[in-house]
Amino acid sequence: MAHFPLTFFFLLVSVLMLSLSCVTALDPVDEVCSRTRNPSLCSGTLRSDPRSATATITRLGYLAIDLALSHAATTTNKINTLLGRAKDPGLKNSLRFCQVEYVSYAKLACRKAFIFLNQRDYSGSNTQGFELSEVGSICERKLVAGPSYLRQLTIDNWKTELFGDIIVVVSALLKNG
Repeated sequence: MAHFPLTFFFLLVSVLMLSLSCVTALDPVDEVCSRTRNPSLCSGTLRSDPRSATATITRLGYLAIDLALSHAATTTNKINTLLGRAKDPGLKNSLRFCQVEYVSYAKLACRKAFIFLNQRDYSGSNTQGFELSEVGSICERKLVAGPSYLRQLTIDNWKTELFGDIIVVVSALLKNG
């Protein structure tokens, strides 16, 4: 009977430690987003997709790639619409440049990131995340440097950079984890 209080004490301590470890552990979305350049935009973007609720770090990588592909298509459509309305030749050149970046490089970076992530080549997926992030950054700089600053694409370019950041962070976590 003397072992009962000691056994009960160890059981109580074990349960408390387990519950504390569950409280302090970050969920995968928070773990990834806290390491990006814009954690709140990252969290809002990933959590807007119901698949993120049960996603592992790896699944968040695939989710980011899927969302980035969809985002690239939407942004390309927006660029095409703006191109049709643009009168300024300098603005048209800037938009055509961004069009090529999104049609060619963003989609290619996403496809390559998917392949590398699938092969567990985290250095390769990391590089493609940087490439994707650069698409948004380069397009934004081109529009700022052009004759007319086109504010309508700024959020789209930031989101493209964000998806690249997410892929980079996921790759680093998986490589080091």
